[in-house]
Amino acid sequence: MNRYPNEINLIIPKGCDNAPRKQIVIEFTVAILKQQNDIVKEYADESIIWYQLKDNKKIEGQSSLITILQDENKEIVDCLEISQVITHGKYASINGVLTLANGTKIDFCDVYTFSNTARSGKVKEIKSYKL
Repeated sequence: MNRYPNEINLIIPKGCDNAPRKQIVIEFTVAILKQQNDIVKEYADESIIWYQLKDNKKIEGQSSLITILQDENKEIVDCLEISQVITHGKYASINGVLTLANGTKIDFCDVYTFSNTARSGKVKEIKSYKL
């Protein structure tokens, strides 16, 4: 278990962060939860689209994503437990469980599409599934 600033516990299975693209997906997920705009800007394409399927929301563009992250009244996340990070070409997925400060557990899966297969590829699209 790792301790990230802002009091989020991060639990990553062994070997889950052994590839650059896997590490990007983990860092981007943490950045969204912690509203770390500098990291979000580093990895997100200008024309990113984020589908929040449970809420039937579609956020388009990096600036809209940053605004939503700043404006949303988010629950305080105490722990991010990652089960798997899978990457292949320009696609990736991450799934696990978020534990909120009030004890509520939320199962999640985010499916990423990057702009290309290069290490420098930016996140073009995210589809978020949460229970």
